[in-house]
Amino acid sequence: MDLNLRCAIVIGASQVNMCLLRKKRKKYSIESIAFYDYNDEKEIGDIVYSISEHLPKGILTNISLRHQSVIEHVYFYKSNTDIRSSVFKDLKRDYEIELKNYIIDFEEGEIGDRKIAYVAAIPKNVFDFFCDFFSESNKFRLYGFETHSVSLKRSIREFLGGGYMLNCIIFKDYSIISALKDDIVLAMRKLRYSWNELVRSLSSSGGISLDKAEEFLKKKGLKEPENEEEYDKLIYGSVSDAFDQFAIEIQRTIDYITTVQKMGKVEKIITIGEVNKINKIDNYISKLFSLETIKFQPQKLVEFGEDIDFSALENMNYLEICIGAALREVK
Repeated sequence: MDLNLRCAIVIGASQVNMCLLRKKRKKYSIESIAFYDYNDEKEIGDIVYSISEHLPKGILTNISLRHQSVIEHVYFYKSNTDIRSSVFKDLKRDYEIELKNYIIDFEEGEIGDRKIAYVAAIPKNVFDFFCDFFSESNKFRLYGFETHSVSLKRSIREFLGGGYMLNCIIFKDYSIISALKDDIVLAMRKLRYSWNELVRSLSSSGGISLDKAEEFLKKKGLKEPENEEEYDKLIYGSVSDAFDQFAIEIQRTIDYITTVQKMGKVEKIITIGEVNKINKIDNYISKLFSLETIKFQPQKLVEFGEDIDFSALENMNYLEICIGAALREVK
């Protein structure tokens, strides 16, 4: 078995992504990528089989999952608190669940006199449902099962290092605002907006097609019009109005961790996912919040094998997560 060759399979609401990554000392090379759209979760079995047909037997595989039934929460405790018992008690109280029906794990951190716990709770029936697809094949050797948030955090830390950062994450089908202090998750706000909804909002307010709206976001986006043409000014206004909903959530998260929880000061904002396709998005956010803003694009930071189909990159919903999942060390 080649311990330096890892497979990551990322499962989302309507798409599965796959990444085959080889570790080369302190560098990485992506040897294969693929994406599979689906309408029904039962189709994932066929997708897993299709993936397995192109992989070596016994490939080390980490699964990253986002599912509507998975609970993610960040709790703050005093330094003398028994984290394990407190997490279980608080989860049961806040979500009214039977703990025996969930697989619960948490990451613990400490800042000053506070303990912070990022908690993930996956229903056992959901876990079994997805794992069954992999157990039916002898191609995979599963060594991890985690949430998108954990995979993405690993990817950010590997390529951007530590620090106090706020992440503006907008994928095609969901979005999250999160805050990190090195490896510690300080906040996580799941939003009802997504890239698809941003495109629809621009299409509706600007009176243009969805394709035209997406094209405009990529070509002009949040670059202020250089002339007085009413059409350009109208579309720019529609883009900024639509994005203002995300900006409000960014400010709320900053206020929560700096003023409510008093956990320090955000140093920079990281944009992740489809949001980076918006022209001038980093300039716009940086100016809006007076903070350094960085586009996180790991595809520009890793090597790619000769046989990579680069057209797949444009269609993969969770590339950043896929790379992070593949980076998980084998213990």
